[in-house]
Parts: sequence; C-alpha cells; structure tokens
Amino acid sequence: MDLLIEFLMNNYIWVIVVVLIIIFALIGYLVDVNNPKVKKSKEVKPIVKVENEEKFEVHPSMEAYTNEDFDDPLIK
Repeated sequence: MDLLIEFLMNNYIWVIVVVLIIIFALIGYLVDVNNPKVKKSKEVKPIVKVENEEKFEVHPSMEAYTNEDFDDPLIK
C-alpha cells in the first residue's frame, strides 16, 4: 500500500491528467448516447426560378443601386 501511495505522490500530475481525460470521455459518451442524431435527408430541393422580378419590393437602402444608371461606367 505504501508503494501505491508513493507512486501517486510522485506522479500526481499525470494521475490528474489521466483522470480528467477519462471524465471528459465519459461525459462525451453520455451526451452522445442521450442525444439522438438527426439524419439529413438526401432529397435535393428544386431551385425555384423567378420569372417576374417586379413583384419583389426593393429595400429603400438599395434603391440607389437599382436604377438604370448603375450599369453605366462612371468615367465616360
């Protein structure tokens, strides 16, 4: 028994590190077991193309960038 106590006293830092790793592994295992994993559906959702863009309202801060002069070069 004295040999075990002497070993723990000489290597207490390593014992603490190993115990912490075991505790974190146990916590991780318990969290993983208790939370069911959500399966991702492999269905590809079709991309909806908008044919009539005029029905969307433009935010007032973007109105300055949506006029016809925006595509013209600044230096003529």
